[in-house]
Amino acid sequence: MPRLLGVLESQKQLGGASYPPTLERLAELTGETPAVTLKALNTREAKASVLLSRAAGGKKKPAPGTTLVLLADDLQAVAQSDRLLELQLQSARKPDAPAVDLAQLPKGLLPALGRAFKAALEQRIADRRLPRTLGALTGKKPLFFFLADAVLPPAGAPALPAAPMSAPPTDAAPRLTAANGARPPASAGAGKAPSDALRDAPSNGAPAPAASAAVAPAAPFAARFDAAFSALDRDAGGNNYVTLRALRAALPDVPRAVFDAELAALRRQRRYSLDPSDGRHHQMADAEREAGILEAGNLLVYVARRHDA
Repeated sequence: MPRLLGVLESQKQLGGASYPPTLERLAELTGETPAVTLKALNTREAKASVLLSRAAGGKKKPAPGTTLVLLADDLQAVAQSDRLLELQLQSARKPDAPAVDLAQLPKGLLPALGRAFKAALEQRIADRRLPRTLGALTGKKPLFFFLADAVLPPAGAPALPAAPMSAPPTDAAPRLTAANGARPPASAGAGKAPSDALRDAPSNGAPAPAASAAVAPAAPFAARFDAAFSALDRDAGGNNYVTLRALRAALPDVPRAVFDAELAALRRQRRYSLDPSDGRHHQMADAEREAGILEAGNLLVYVARRHDA
């Protein structure tokens, strides 16, 4: 029991996706099997200070990969955490029903944790506050879903159609706008409408550089991702291990949901794999955790190129 408490405290210090760990992860960190770890956590000594997110006892044992182990004093904080929300949604969603009703998400949780979790979900909706990986539809029965399950426009497409301008800017020149909402550089026809930039093309028929830059199509995501991975891996010593944070930074114009969907396609093609951090050799920064992808209770933060395709 002292060893279990020591591991829990160390994982709490790491924070983010490291705490609270799943029962499976805690067993891995202590060098025991989930069954042995569960037996230790089911003792009177353990119950005084440690909680399982799902009730243990009887014939039905809690699933090691979806049951969190937390210090009792942290119940309220865990109930409000992104980690519990993402894990519960991952457990409740189905391939043919990826959106989950708010009332279904607390099912299976320890009663006290379930009540606090449900109240936290209702407050999240009121505050319009969700993890970047999730979306929600409000109404009588709010639905939660992973953005990766949503149908999204292709990479490089504008998120919304351009709205007509009710009045021109103060200098009376319509502004070109990039797909990500940022203003283009001054060379891209600054101070001129698109038609002005085309009208000012050289008399020899060659297109004006600014107009060409404004309409040039983006390279396919896979090619850009391959190039970024190769460059980052080479700079890091060629260990075939690159962080998701670095790759997202290398493709800043790709929205997160589009990035994740495209990367999922590359994984299905067996071109890349994702791995978590065990927290023992490298303490992750908040930005690295934020860039990760949560799957089945594991925060995946490293990308490796596969050679078995």
